[in-house]
Amino acid sequence: MQPRRIAADVVVIGAGVVGTGIARELSRYDVRVVLVEKQADVAFGTTKANTALVHAGYDAEPGTWKARLNVRGNALYPKTCADLGVAYKNCGSLVVAATENEAGYLHELKERGERNGVPGLEVIPREQVIELEPHVNPGVVAALWAPTGGITSPWELAIAYA
Repeated sequence: MQPRRIAADVVVIGAGVVGTGIARELSRYDVRVVLVEKQADVAFGTTKANTALVHAGYDAEPGTWKARLNVRGNALYPKTCADLGVAYKNCGSLVVAATENEAGYLHELKERGERNGVPGLEVIPREQVIELEPHVNPGVVAALWAPTGGITSPWELAIAYA
């Protein structure tokens, strides 16, 4: 049996949440897109083990593509998920410091995030951390609060994109 040839302008390799998202976006244009996956179905690789966190964008090096696209992508998630019928929760995220030394690093992350354009970042004290997350380690010193952080199911999103 001879392999079947398929003509394509763009070949996307990998049908995880990133690959299916790229293929979906490219399908809006006048290009022939082929999505190739080595597994039996979409989302069978790294996507199935994803933490589900939609990052706010505070950790990427300012001025990089990653920094720009992370913040922009974060802002797109609520509408994209709503359009595709995939649950999305804008619950915010915490980066927790267990020592004073780690708490100093939170200020660096906050500054980096602000340079990246992440809105609402705040270094909050222990009491406020416990108020937001009562099950946090009681030894917590402080945390970086990122109100634009969220969660979604990467597996469901990859299937919806596909």
